[in-house]
Amino acid sequence: MEKILEMLKTLHPEHDYEASDDFISDGLIDSIDLQELFAMLEEEFDVELAGTDLTPQNFRSLDSIAELLADHGVVLD
Repeated sequence: MEKILEMLKTLHPEHDYEASDDFISDGLIDSIDLQELFAMLEEEFDVELAGTDLTPQNFRSLDSIAELLADHGVVLD
């Protein structure tokens, strides 16, 4: 989870992602951020995510992002 948090902080270091249960509703990330994070996740974890994975539900929280990665076989420390 720490690596995901680091990636989010590269997008907006001023946001407190750990205090949010819904990044999108709380205005911490927008659609452009989703696309950037999507690409960063693919590169960092050497995984190919499907276009259908690029949905707000998969990027609402640290847990939802971790679950998305787990669905693609990524084991987080």
